[in-house]
Amino acid sequence: MKILILNRYALDRVPYREWIDDEHELVLLTRAGALPPVEPEGYAEIVALDDYTSTAMVEFHAYRLHGTYRFDAVLAMSEFDILRSAALREAWGLPGQGVHSATAYRDKLVMKQVLSAAGVPVTPYGAVDSATDLVEFTRRHDYPVVVKPRTGASSIDVHVLRDRLELERFLGPGCPIRTDQPAHLIAERFVPNEMYTVDGCVRDGEVQLCWPSQITNGLAFESGDPLLSSALEPDDPYRAALVELTTRAIRALPTPNVSLFHAEVFRTPDGELVFNEIGCRVGGGKIRDMLIQAFGVDLLEWYVRHAFGTGDRMPTPAAAPRTQAGWLLAPPRPGVVTSVPTVCPLPAVKDYDLRVGVGTELADSTSSVDCVAAMVVVGDSRRVVLDELGHAMAWLNDSLVLA
Repeated sequence: MKILILNRYALDRVPYREWIDDEHELVLLTRAGALPPVEPEGYAEIVALDDYTSTAMVEFHAYRLHGTYRFDAVLAMSEFDILRSAALREAWGLPGQGVHSATAYRDKLVMKQVLSAAGVPVTPYGAVDSATDLVEFTRRHDYPVVVKPRTGASSIDVHVLRDRLELERFLGPGCPIRTDQPAHLIAERFVPNEMYTVDGCVRDGEVQLCWPSQITNGLAFESGDPLLSSALEPDDPYRAALVELTTRAIRALPTPNVSLFHAEVFRTPDGELVFNEIGCRVGGGKIRDMLIQAFGVDLLEWYVRHAFGTGDRMPTPAAAPRTQAGWLLAPPRPGVVTSVPTVCPLPAVKDYDLRVGVGTELADSTSSVDCVAAMVVVGDSRRVVLDELGHAMAWLNDSLVLA
């Protein structure tokens, strides 16, 4: 089998050649910055693009390579490659996730239409392609209203409009809505909530792993607060209901036979669970690394091996966490880094991912995943994990020196 891999991840964290047997020929089309200093071996060809994330040249080169190799499969795991890889499969007549499935998991409007039709509770929503659409939505549902891209991620360009004045400001200079071009936005009624994420994997249409975590507000970066998440304990009163609701959503959507998922669910002040959205990919932040600590399984490796015939070499995910775990993203604050520790001495911190160095010039966050460092911690209980997350954040704040 000849496999085209579309890749955004740092390649030292996704050793495709180790996960896929040598009988398969691999061609790598990757973001240039993802390559290690020494080009990896085992690929028939590697094409590295400096403009991978900013242009449509990925498709151009994919077609060029297909003319040479005549691919049998396309592998892509980043959220931003889900739709383009599905389109390539359909254009080339290849198996795997097609555009219908990818759109349902990527386009938040289509997703909510499918979920609401299946009886999965979602917040009131509506398409916003014009200013009229948005004004009419506020008239029907009142404020606050959330407006965001239908195919967005990481809380980028998410706006909460709390009154008519904020609507007026949103529709003014810099507004993403153009007079005669569909804006491709979605509006939702804002629901005061506690937020949960639910992560796991599907094989042969059956959920293999499904575990919820509670996470702080995805817009916390706007006030300079860290993003914190901690896995629920098995006896948490909301765990079973979160698993059941997420499983209903997966069954309602056109889910591939082998798939990852990352869902978001709101808990309202009266305890009702309302489904927000779901993607067919591993969660962002440090979710992947937290699940490695908690369950002993790397979801990216699990997915690749099960997609290409070596899934029997992966351990079966545990039914419950072997240890409680959580993670944080520490947001930047303006200044130039003059001192920052490269190692974390805290024993509860099992993964310290430093994203800056001396001389780095920092500005305020522009998304929920902007950070100076990311950490995964473990503990005997969720309460201990939350305490350790606080200690880790305090240690970093004391250790990071800015000019």
